Amino acid sequence: MDQLSSKHEERMFVIAARVAAHLHFATLIAKQLSLTAKNARAITARAGQQAAGFTAITGFIQELATKTIQLSQDINQIAVKIAMQATQLEKIEQAQACLTKVYHTAADSPHLYSIQEFKNRTTDTQLTLTGDFSSMLYKLIDLVEQIRMQIRSAEVISTMSKVEATKSGTFEEQLKVIADNIFDAAADINRELTSAEKLLASKKR
Repeated sequence: MDQLSSKHEERMFVIAARVAAHLHFATLIAKQLSLTAKNARAITARAGQQAAGFTAITGFIQELATKTIQLSQDINQIAVKIAMQATQLEKIEQAQACLTKVYHTAADSPHLYSIQEFKNRTTDTQLTLTGDFSSMLYKLIDLVEQIRMQIRSAEVISTMSKVEATKSGTFEEQLKVIADNIFDAAADINRELTSAEKLLASKKR
């Protein structure tokens, strides 16, 4: 890799951190969604038969929140690995640049062969790290898409919740608030995902 490549990977370090930040916010929203599920369970418990149709939905809300939190945490772990490897790759590239300079300035030196083995090792390490970068990037993209699928489910759950809320008599308004909270949480998480996806798409190879 040349110096331009090095700058590219340094930017990937920054992008990984920004993706992790977006998913951190998504996690916070998902935790609020988990609280919404608990509130929904409390309301349906008081409503009894009036909110029988809503009871099953509360389980879906909790499952959605749990999966979103777990996926966000998985993404954060990968982002940390990317940050660590970005530092390693930068050091390797600096070493390569120095070795290349030596080869150019001391091309006629009889002892030049002595650094060849080290140069080969750094090249191999560089290729491995670059390959790991690519694999982790695609893993990030896949995990973000998995969260996206969860959010599509949230939109469906929100609609179902509004329908079931209309059947709950005196508890209708409270359950409609729950449905609106689900919709708003899905929209907020979706916004964070869109930002993360744009960052990842800019580095997709």
